[in-house]
Amino acid sequence: MWGSAVQPISRACAERMLLSMKTIVIAMMSLFFAHQAAVAAPPDDRELMVWSIEQSAGPEFLQRAATDEVMTNFLEALTADESWMQDLLDSGPLENGPRVLAFLARAWADDPGLVDRPIDRSMATACALELKASDRTEDWMWSRWLWFRDRHAAGLLNRCYDDLQTWERRFLARGAQYISWTSPEALDYLNERICWPRAEYVRACWQAPYRGYNCFGDSVQGWLYYHPFRGSFRCDPEMAIKVGGVCGALSNTGAAAAIANGIPALTMGEPGHCAYAVQTAPGVWTPAYSLSWKRGLHSAIHRGTWGSHLLAQACFERPASVRSSGEQARLARWEEANGSFNRADNAYRKALQLNDLDEGLWVEYLGFGARHDLDASWWRRTIRMLQEALLPDHPEVAWTLMKDHVFGEILADASVRDRTTLFNRFLSSLDGWGTGRWNIESAWSWMADRVEDERLQRQFVMNLLRDAIDSSDLGPPFISWASSRFEGDEVTRDLFEETLLSNTRRSGEGKDLVLRQLARTMLPAAAEANDLQAFQRIGKAASRLYEPRPSLAEAGIEPFPGILLSSGGALRIWEPGNRWDAPEAHWGVLEERGGNFHTQVGEQPWFEVELPHFGEIEGIILEGRRGQAHRGAGARILVSRDGKDWEQVATLEGAHIWYRVDLSETRPRGRFIRVERDGKCMHFPRVLVYGRRSS
Repeated sequence: MWGSAVQPISRACAERMLLSMKTIVIAMMSLFFAHQAAVAAPPDDRELMVWSIEQSAGPEFLQRAATDEVMTNFLEALTADESWMQDLLDSGPLENGPRVLAFLARAWADDPGLVDRPIDRSMATACALELKASDRTEDWMWSRWLWFRDRHAAGLLNRCYDDLQTWERRFLARGAQYISWTSPEALDYLNERICWPRAEYVRACWQAPYRGYNCFGDSVQGWLYYHPFRGSFRCDPEMAIKVGGVCGALSNTGAAAAIANGIPALTMGEPGHCAYAVQTAPGVWTPAYSLSWKRGLHSAIHRGTWGSHLLAQACFERPASVRSSGEQARLARWEEANGSFNRADNAYRKALQLNDLDEGLWVEYLGFGARHDLDASWWRRTIRMLQEALLPDHPEVAWTLMKDHVFGEILADASVRDRTTLFNRFLSSLDGWGTGRWNIESAWSWMADRVEDERLQRQFVMNLLRDAIDSSDLGPPFISWASSRFEGDEVTRDLFEETLLSNTRRSGEGKDLVLRQLARTMLPAAAEANDLQAFQRIGKAASRLYEPRPSLAEAGIEPFPGILLSSGGALRIWEPGNRWDAPEAHWGVLEERGGNFHTQVGEQPWFEVELPHFGEIEGIILEGRRGQAHRGAGARILVSRDGKDWEQVATLEGAHIWYRVDLSETRPRGRFIRVERDGKCMHFPRVLVYGRRSS
């Protein structure tokens, strides 16, 4: 039985279709058992697609199909349409083939005309492919397919919907993290309420106000927050927009609003926070309400990392390459199934040459090497091919593939020298972050842990230092990682600082010189890269280079209510490291101990404070330099949630050593504070932001 996925047709219709049914089942079953017979020549691509669908279906499914006329006729319609088969097979992983095919059979039986409507057929295929997840039932996905079909027919979706590929529609089919946020009722509500230009949906989350407590005083962290309002609204997004919520509700609202208008979007988790991303233009995914690069995606084609997601986008941007590579990959699978190992290997390599950005194909090919226990030379050749394809643009994916699928095959009996050689070849191919920040610290730890001899491990890390120190991207996190790893090991820590000294271009002796040179280079780079962790670690270490300033109490200055929001943040200034600036003291500017910075002279100098969390700002205290109080006069204070769109909240009036900017009446909410003024320069030993964390 097919369950609720397929509606039966009449006996008369079945009799008319009997001959066709026998034909298709005989053809598919003969292909299924073809590996048992000698094959003179490989099938053409159409035959390979039929064979691939059959392999995904499995023999039990095909045997059941032989007695079900609806399924048989659907399979005949599918296998007669090369475009549909290619769409099904080359739009990301096809998992749980029987479930996928049963869903498509139901869609075809309910609406046979979708075969001739490419957009609807693509959406039905995307919905079927997303049934890989156990938390999405056939009936739930069926309601989505009907919703998108009917809304598209009514012209109520963003015009980008018509141009989406099937792999992009999979994000529409999957929906947001919270299932109820993209129910048909929720989609109706959001489609009617929010109809904006495509790029504007990164702001859709703010339709729901950020509120930690409801009107009854119940915390959002407890089940009572929404309980009094259940059943009072059409759907959960409306409840969130009217009642409020925190990052999870806001992010799901933003992503669901985009999806309800036919725009690909996804939700994602970050440390202690929820965020989302929207495809704001063809090929462009923009994070929204995001605090960190440490993202775990709730929807993914391959893996739930940002790096994997961006690689998938780059891969599918080349549909001709995807198609031709898919042909070779199907041939490789067929050759392997028929015992032709060398021809399968050659076909896999051709497939990767045609599309070397397909992460799933790389996993498949590396699995091929593991299944056949190939020798070290094959693995080394494949490593070179992989690194040439994915580095330097996609280092996170390259590292994951090698760690999970390559190194386990070739490191078991490798010497320490061979291991470090392999690791160094990977690291020497890096050039910054590629498409985005990733957890390279875990890669360094993994490598170092596999150089088991303590002396050789120390030497390996020092060699890494020599490569990383000149990189403004990789240098700050490496110093942060290495400092943490050497904590408590005085011998290694001293060696590390000596190695730092030998790699600085300035002459001199002593640890302070090393630290000063390091901080002057790395603190501005870490701030520019939004790497708060590295900024904090290096900044705290460098704080020993300068004396703390008198406390606020000693100066007679009263702090604002709340906590010091700027503590733990990062400071960016216009043209750091100029002749007057002291980047090694930037960290202290945001702390009560104080520090120093000096912008370049210019028409509109500026500096920015990035808070470690969103906050409701009660007030800002700025301390100027003695004798140069005029350097703050007329400066404008702006606040932003994303560091891009700014709202002016205050102006510094007059020339004072201390500015105490009271914002308690408006309590602007944001993560970024920018101070700018017209003319000359700015310098403040302390910029202290007070208020309440709101996320």
